[in-house]
Parts: sequence; C-alpha cells; structure tokens
Amino acid sequence: MPTKLHKGKLHLAFIARAAREVARREGLDGVTVRAVAAKLGVSPMALYRHIESTDDLRRAALNEALKQVPSPGLEGPVSERLRSWAVEARGVVRRYPGLAEACLREWVVLRHGCRIMELLLGVAADHSSDDAEQVAIANAVFVYVLSRVAAERAVLAGGRRRTLPAVEEEPRRYPRLVRVQKEFMTINVERHFAIGLDALLFGLLRREVVS
Repeated sequence: MPTKLHKGKLHLAFIARAAREVARREGLDGVTVRAVAAKLGVSPMALYRHIESTDDLRRAALNEALKQVPSPGLEGPVSERLRSWAVEARGVVRRYPGLAEACLREWVVLRHGCRIMELLLGVAADHSSDDAEQVAIANAVFVYVLSRVAAERAVLAGGRRRTLPAVEEEPRRYPRLVRVQKEFMTINVERHFAIGLDALLFGLLRREVVS
C-alpha cells in the first residue's frame, strides 16, 4: 500500500526507515532511490523532492540501523559493560550487509554514530580520567566490532568450511599449520570474536579497578 509522504519532519522518518529495511534485505549497496521509492509505494521523483542523492539515502539507512545499537550498561565493571555492548552491537551490525564497512568511514557524520561514541566514552571515563585514554578505549572497542563484522562477512562468503591446499601440497614446509590444520578448516567466528574481544579488553583495561 502506498505510503503518504507528509510535509515536515515526518516524511524523513518514513524515508529513513524504508531505506533501513532495504539495506537489511539487499545490503547497503541495494539502497537506491528506485528501491526505496518502491518500498514506500511512490515514484522515484517523489523521493527527489525530499532527498538529494542515493548517498543521502544510504546515510539515512546507516543512521537508522545504528539507532538500533543499544546503549552500554550503566552499572558493573567497565570490562563487562564493554563486552556486553560489543556482543549486542555486533548482532545489530551483522543484520545489514555493508553497514560495518561504511560505518568505519562515516560514523563521524552520523548522529547515531556520534551517540554510540559518546556513550562509549562515558563508560571509558569510569576507567580513566585521561581524555586520550578514554578515546583509545572507546575507539578500539567500536572499531573492533565493525572490523570483525566486515572480516567475518568476507571470510564466510565462501562458506564455513575450507581447505589449506598449500599446506597439503608441502606439509613439511608448514609443520605448525599441519598440527593445527583442523582448527582452520571450520571457521568459528563466534569463538574468534570472543577471544579477540577478551584480549582487546584485557590490554585496554589492564589497570581497571574493581570496586
């Protein structure tokens, strides 16, 4: 059923939500004026009265998707609050193909990208009063989530099973890889995400004071 585009701010919310839904189904690259117009049940020209370009639509989709990323907890050890946030944020970002890569480049111009960083800085402030250290902690956790999602999508594009033909052809050249080859043959993104996150937080918060 066609969606009425009201004058004022409400129509922008309709467009942004439609762009987000297209991004979830088709990926960020699938967010086009034609696709979003079809989702709304209007003509592409109707959208051009409210947006200037496809880039505007994709940025709106990014912002709406990041809007779904929850806030970190307010209580408990900093490490646990950051860990819980990272797990939940990863779950949201994974729903939208291309979001992680775009957000790495563009979060600074997105309202909800800045909201996320503001909240992470608040958690980091409970660990350190040093501005540079707060930035390092917040940035490292945010970038870890985004880069892991991007890496997982690239790795899993070929499936969860893989072989190591170079190792099989010359096993004597790679004795360590031969010994652990089975660990590489099945891609376990959940385990690797958790291990990497624990290592990151341990390094960032090694001076954490537990109250």
